[in-house]
Amino acid sequence: MDAAGQVQEVADERNYRFMGWEVDVRMRKLRDPEGRDVILTTGEMRLLMALVSKPNRVLSRDWLLETTQGRESGPFDRSIDVVMSRLRQRLRDDPAAPSIIQTVRGEGYLFLPRVERV
Repeated sequence: MDAAGQVQEVADERNYRFMGWEVDVRMRKLRDPEGRDVILTTGEMRLLMALVSKPNRVLSRDWLLETTQGRESGPFDRSIDVVMSRLRQRLRDDPAAPSIIQTVRGEGYLFLPRVERV
């Protein structure tokens, strides 16, 4: 994390792969399993980078907000939930039966797939 609390660029700029998806760190792009580019907003990309960098760990909403946006959340701040919902749509992940991002009630979010660094 940098001084502003945002996810730093990975020094070796290797990519991440999970379930056929690929995150190109250097180009800040996401490719779907069919090889098509998926356009993400800056907030969605920051959130995805935070998730893939810490798979199979419950990440709190507060930590995600601070890491991706460099600020603390207020008691009713649900902005991270909005970005998470948009990211799930881009990943075609069904929140009712998630295979990529699971909500852990009262805790935060869990990135489920095995992540490879390539």
